[in-house]
Amino acid sequence: MPEYEIDLDTTHSVIRLTVTAETMTMEIAEDIYRHLVEVTSKGGPYAAIFDLSATKYTTISTEAVRSWGRHRPPAVPMGVCPFCGHPRNQVVVGTEPVIFGLARVFEMCAVAIGSQFQVVHTLEEAYAIVEDHPENFNECLLIGEQA
Repeated sequence: MPEYEIDLDTTHSVIRLTVTAETMTMEIAEDIYRHLVEVTSKGGPYAAIFDLSATKYTTISTEAVRSWGRHRPPAVPMGVCPFCGHPRNQVVVGTEPVIFGLARVFEMCAVAIGSQFQVVHTLEEAYAIVEDHPENFNECLLIGEQA
């Protein structure tokens, strides 16, 4: 069964990651990071939605999340819209308290280094922030499965 999917709204240059795994592990997170880096190296700048609304649990420590926020280059590089000059937003959707909380830890660390990054509770909020709609995602870039 697929653990996640990465798709793209080619018109508005928005990447959407949809995680379907009930438990986010370090292995899944590393796989996602590697694939997002690969995908975003071929274009951009992109806005991004990281939809973790189906994820209920994690085995990733708070310290690992802090370290990623402070020391890792973003999987989806920050940038500005070439048409309007506004920053490209990146939004994490976390409905479960543990997922939302860890995403906020990451947000606080990433904001400290100047990232345009937000955490919300609903997918609708995420679409509003990146100014996009679900029907616009017209290109599936990757379906990731746990080995």
